[in-house]
Amino acid sequence: MKYTFWLLFIVFGLIQSSENCGKNSMRNSDALTKPTPSKTMEKKRFDRLPENIETETAVEKAVKNDRGETVSFEVTTVEKILNELKADYKNDKLVDGNGKEVRFYERLCRGVSRGLEEDAQDQKAKEDELSELKKRYTVIILYCDPRKAL
Repeated sequence: MKYTFWLLFIVFGLIQSSENCGKNSMRNSDALTKPTPSKTMEKKRFDRLPENIETETAVEKAVKNDRGETVSFEVTTVEKILNELKADYKNDKLVDGNGKEVRFYERLCRGVSRGLEEDAQDQKAKEDELSELKKRYTVIILYCDPRKAL
């Protein structure tokens, strides 16, 4: 029984190797060896992002209704937003497709409250800062993960 198994194994192995199964004769064999475009190539496109911001950093994207009003947001990546904005570098500054400079903004994100009044003041100050930035720049808001804020 053991000899029969080995004999069949060798015979089928010889048949397999004699058929056109070599790397040069197989279709799509080059697809496995040639480098394919990957995320690293895209990352090079946005290689001068601010410190602590990478192409995979989570950001907020506004979700609008039929009337154009922002009703919610979804979480996406810096890379996707920049591609949607058709962003590129101009004179070492990141600009959107319209030539407006792109800035990143970090919302107030903390897990422990310092009191109702102080939280309201801090939130108002951050919202004022955001509205001023939006007047001059295209603003990308970084996502605050509430699970990590604690």
